[in-house]
Order: sequence, then C-alpha cells, then structure tokens
Amino acid sequence: MDVILNRLDPNVPDPVESRRRAAGRLVRTAYAAVVFGILGFFVVYFGRPLVYLGGPGVVSSPLVVLSLPYVVQVKQMNVTGGSAVEPGEEIGRVWSPQQDGVVATFMRALADVASRSAELRIRERVARESIEVARSYLGVTEKAVEQLEASSHASTAFRVELFRERASARKIVISQEAEIAETAIQLAQLEDFGRQVREHLEDVQRNFADGRVIAPVAGIISTKPARVGQSLVAGSPVAEIHDPRDIFVDWYIPNQRLLNPAVGHEVTVLFGNSRLAGTISEILPVSDVYSGMQANLTRDRAASQIARVRFSPGIAPPALNSTVYVRMYYTNFAAQISGMVARVFGLDRT
Repeated sequence: MDVILNRLDPNVPDPVESRRRAAGRLVRTAYAAVVFGILGFFVVYFGRPLVYLGGPGVVSSPLVVLSLPYVVQVKQMNVTGGSAVEPGEEIGRVWSPQQDGVVATFMRALADVASRSAELRIRERVARESIEVARSYLGVTEKAVEQLEASSHASTAFRVELFRERASARKIVISQEAEIAETAIQLAQLEDFGRQVREHLEDVQRNFADGRVIAPVAGIISTKPARVGQSLVAGSPVAEIHDPRDIFVDWYIPNQRLLNPAVGHEVTVLFGNSRLAGTISEILPVSDVYSGMQANLTRDRAASQIARVRFSPGIAPPALNSTVYVRMYYTNFAAQISGMVARVFGLDRT
C-alpha cells in the first residue's frame, strides 16, 4: 500500500523527516565516536612503547642516616618530618642499656688493671727492699766457702751444709732479681693495656655523647623519624637527613625497551599535570625493585636498572620522596610533538 504525502508547500520541510534525519546523524556520530575512540585507545596503548620509554621514578637527594651501634630507646625528639636542621643541631636523645653495659665492662677492666698493678708494685717493692739483704748473705756465704777451702780441718758434713747455704743464698738473689725485672715488664704491659682501655672508654663515651643525636650536615629530616619511647636495634635509623641542595630523580628503567638510555639523553619528568625537563646524568651499576609497584600474583617484582636524572637549570623540583613518571622519547620528532601539545595546554612548568 503506497502512502501519498500531500504537502501544502514543497519548499517547506516536513518536521517528522527533519527529526528523523537529525536523530540519524546523532546516532551515526555517537557510533563513530565510540568506534574511533576504541581504535584510538588500542593504537595509543600498543603504539606507546614504540614512541617513548616510560617508567616510575622517585625524587631523591643524598641521604645521611643517623644510627647508633647499640640497642637504644628514644627519650626525646626535637624534630619532625620535614624539619630543617643545621650542622651540630641536637635532633634528639636516646638511652642505651647496651652502652651502659659496655661502659661497665671497661670500668671493670680498669679496676682489674689497677688491682693487678697494686699487687705487682707490692711484690716489686718487697723484692727491691730484700735483695740487698740477700746479696749480703750471699757475700757472707761465699767468704765462708773461701775460708773453708783454705782449711783442711772441717768435716764433710759441715762443708756440705756451707755449700747448701751458699746455693740457697744465690738462688734467693737470682729469684729476687728476676722478680724485679719481670714485675717491671708486667707493670709496663698493664700500663699500656690500661691506657688502651681508657682510650676505648673515652671513644665510647665521646661517640655516644650522653645519648645526644647530633645532625652532622644541614638538610631536611625525612618523613619517618623515630618516635619517643620507640626501641631501635643496632643500626636502625634514628632519623634520615636529605640534602636539599642536590635533588635528582632515581628513574627505574623498564626492562622491556627498544633503546637503552645513555648518559646525556634528554627526558621529561611528569609530576601531576606538569612536565619538567631533565637529563640523564648517571646510569647506576645496580638494579633494584621499585617499591611502589604491586607484585604480580604469579611472579615476584622484577628488579629494574636505575638512571639518575638531573633537572634542567631554573626548574623548581617537586618535593622530596615524590613519585614521578619519566619519559624518554625515541625520536626528536615525537619529543617535539609532545612538547607542542604540552605548550598548547600549558603543561610545561619551570
């Protein structure tokens, strides 16, 4: 059955057909947008590794770790995370039962040295005071032996007794002389040992400094200093100091890449919506696992090589310990296109 539309004026558009054409264009436009959007997503997702090499990084600086070689308990902290400190400034105070035990051990050693030295000095004095008497007695026995040898009337028993007395006197003199010499040697050794113990004790007390933790350099305290009342094992950091004068980015380079980064390559550091220019200054000879990356369910996180990126002059770096994303474009053309887009949208920051 044919439907004939009778129009009053052929030049006047039909409102029903106009709405149908408009709805059709809208549907086609939406469909095309969805299709091209999906295609664009796959192109960007799979083509991105062919354009640039990107990976996470951490804004860092030279780090000074303050720790003690003892088990300590924090008694006082004068700083918090982000505080600025100067060289020689007191950061906090700690108490160490282990250090008290070390000091007590040295004190007992010094007491033993003093006691032993006193005994040796007494023995040396007794030997020195009595050696003259022993020598005199030895001289008397030797004269008696000489007179006995000149006489022929003495009995054999008397001769034996006199020779025994001379031998005993000579033995006493030799024993006392040896005791004096050996006592002097032992006293010198004890004096040297006591000096070493006192030096070690002074070093321990000077290094511990009554539990005062002093900042050796100027810088910024890390975000996680020790808390009051916290117990720390030997070597655990009481606080960490960042040097704000030398800020760089440790870039964890992905293992899957078309081109290996080299010293001098220009990179782009993305922080939020900002793009910061930088240059690779060093490729570290060590790999590490990026702590911010989630572990895979089937395998452990892979260690990545680390590149040290320096910001270009005049650029204000992000805050320390910030997580950034670093890109290194494989071609200058891709870098120029990316820079143009960034300038158009105002993403470059200096």
